[in-house]
Amino acid sequence: MLLTVKEITQLQLLKTARVKTGKETLTNKTVEWVSVIESPVENFVRKNEFVLSTGIGCHENVDLLLEFVKDVYDSGASALAIATGRYVFDIPEEVVQFAEQRQFILIDIPWEIRFADIVHEVMSKLNQLKQTELNHSKDIHHHLIQMILEEKPLDHLATYIEEQLNYPILICNRKGEAISGRATPARVFSLWNQLNRTESQYDLHHPLHAKMRKLVSGNEQLFHLVIQTNGNHEGDLFVLSTADSYFSQMAMHIIEHATVALALWFSRNSAVIESETDAQYEFILSLARGEKMTEEYLLSRTERFSFNLDLPYECIVGLPENLNELFTPDTNRNWFEKMKIHIKEEMIYAAEAVQRNIMFASEGQEFIIFLETANGTSSDTVNQFLDLVERRLSHMLPGIIFSWGMGKQRDGVNCFHNSFQKAKAALDMGRSQRGIGKRVHFEETRINRLLLNLALDEDVQEITVSTVSPLVDYDEKREMDLINTFIAYNNNSGNVSQTARDLNLHRQSLLYRLRKIESLTGLSLVNPDDLFLLDFSVKVWSTGVIDRQNVKAAL
Repeated sequence: MLLTVKEITQLQLLKTARVKTGKETLTNKTVEWVSVIESPVENFVRKNEFVLSTGIGCHENVDLLLEFVKDVYDSGASALAIATGRYVFDIPEEVVQFAEQRQFILIDIPWEIRFADIVHEVMSKLNQLKQTELNHSKDIHHHLIQMILEEKPLDHLATYIEEQLNYPILICNRKGEAISGRATPARVFSLWNQLNRTESQYDLHHPLHAKMRKLVSGNEQLFHLVIQTNGNHEGDLFVLSTADSYFSQMAMHIIEHATVALALWFSRNSAVIESETDAQYEFILSLARGEKMTEEYLLSRTERFSFNLDLPYECIVGLPENLNELFTPDTNRNWFEKMKIHIKEEMIYAAEAVQRNIMFASEGQEFIIFLETANGTSSDTVNQFLDLVERRLSHMLPGIIFSWGMGKQRDGVNCFHNSFQKAKAALDMGRSQRGIGKRVHFEETRINRLLLNLALDEDVQEITVSTVSPLVDYDEKREMDLINTFIAYNNNSGNVSQTARDLNLHRQSLLYRLRKIESLTGLSLVNPDDLFLLDFSVKVWSTGVIDRQNVKAAL
């Protein structure tokens, strides 16, 4: 829907005008503007402009007229119409030859035809075409929106956009993966890499050009637009064309509508995925909590989510420990919600790499994973899986620290809850006993579980508090950390030199602490029975179960 020079020359008003040169290009040359220009041209002429002139600045000077025509031609004008009979009586042969050699359209207009009438006719034609374009643009926009409302697949949208543009396109998701369009992905990505290196930008009069990037390479050109929803990058739109292709205003409108429609499609698709993900999480959490479900409900959910509950699974509970250090509190929550998607993708990738099924959910800041395991290879599979997860997450989130707790699962549905409880207990015990950033399997917590049960006994509580309280009170007042000093000393089997190195203390400072422990507790560190009592009391105390104030009050 472009106005051509041929259509202008066919106006009733110009029936007496004569086309002197460029007759072969009349149907190819499009017109976007019309203006009256006299010498000098400078930068007053725009590309695809139909120029009218009286030649008044040339005064029958052939050289001046030729220079004027050259300037108009160099400005990219579609045609030059010169009114003859007053200032230019006949277009000189030199000017005609110049225009003919370049297939530049030169038109001889009788002086009697008023420029105002020509401008009026041409503008009327342009306005009619603009209105037609506007109506067509609205139709395209409405059709694309209707396709979104009808939940048409992305391929249908891509096909319709390509039909309207007459160029192949490629649509990519946020990860840069091609998901629709006829353009060859390998070729588009090759040009895209060049575009990213050159940072070229397409800068014309349509507002969309400020957001569009363009690259010309050989006989091809690539246009790139980012697809965004609520300021978030959802994907990319690429249009591939020949290097000599001209993108009209109508083409720009189509691309603009396409970008909006694709943003809506991605937004709707994200909402669908989010809803499906929430449903998956709720089902997996129901399994973990041990909620009762009917056989029909279980069957419908497993079919919907393509889960196989008859396989052996082991529960893993993970907790990111240092989010507040990596991100400010204001952005931490929003960031975490977004990163759940990426973390889930990394979990799925790792499960595929170890060739195991996976069920994944999150609750609060904890990630709950049920990983398929084979008989006898549970520990190896889980560690291989977590190695891969941590390696990939460290690239995505440098500095992130995860603590992991691992349970145990036997065949069947009824053990999901038990496996989750064990994994959660292993996580909590590991964090309290070993610190953050560790992997703890439930089978490794037998001592801790024994201590937890013993810590509930009143006699054990009294013995523990009476033994450990003096150390705790002293640590609170003097900050000497006597309890950890004893733990390090005992772990090194009473080796003073090694303990001093581990604690980064002078030998005399360590000996002072050890004597202080003996004096406060009344126990000797060289007496096996006293050493056992102190070690046992510290371990029971470390479970965190005992309320010292309540026990003291009862003593």
